[in-house]
Amino acid sequence: MSEEKRSLRERVLSLRSALTPEERAFKSQRIQAIVTQTREFQEASTIMLFMNFRDEVETTELAQIVLDLGKRLVLPRCAPKGVLIPALIEDLEKDIESGMWGIREPKKEELTKVDPLEIDCILVPGAAFDTQGNRLGYGGGYYDRFFGRLAEGTPKIALAFHCQIVDRIPVEFYDKKVDMLITEQGIMRFKETL
Repeated sequence: MSEEKRSLRERVLSLRSALTPEERAFKSQRIQAIVTQTREFQEASTIMLFMNFRDEVETTELAQIVLDLGKRLVLPRCAPKGVLIPALIEDLEKDIESGMWGIREPKKEELTKVDPLEIDCILVPGAAFDTQGNRLGYGGGYYDRFFGRLAEGTPKIALAFHCQIVDRIPVEFYDKKVDMLITEQGIMRFKETL
C-alpha cells in the first residue's frame, strides 16, 4: 500500500474519530433514513450490510430494519487471505459474535453461507471516498475482492460521514469503485443503476 494512501487514511479517520458520540448518532440516523428511502434498498430482497466498528456509521438499527421488513440480512465474516464469507442472519442477538479485530460478525459455528449472486444490494464501509466513487478501505482488500463475486449490476452503496469525502483517492488497478455514497448530507450517485 502506498504511503499516500496510508497518510490519507490516517488523516480522514482522525477527522471521523473527532465526531462526538452525539454527532455520530445524529448523522447515522440521517444516513439510515436516506438509505431506507432509496429504490435500491426498497427493491432488494437480500441485503448485505456491515456491523459498524469503532466510529463508523452506526448500522445496528439498519440491520434490524432489514429483518423487520422481511428481507434477508447478510453479514460478512472475515476469513484468512482477505476473503469475506457472506452469511445469513436471522437474529441480531443470537447469530453474531465478536470476530477478528473485535468486529461483530456471524457466528462461526452456525454459519449459513449465502451465494454472493443472491445479494441484490450491498452496503459497505470505508475510510475515505472521493467524488468519482473511488473507495479507500482499511487496507485488507476484502471488499475489493468481494465485489467481483457479486452479480453484475448489484448496487454497491457506501455509507460514510461527509467528513470522509476527499478530492481524490489514489487508485491502484485492484481498487473497485462504489455506485453510490450516502452521507448525512445526501446521496452521491456515480453510476445510474437500472
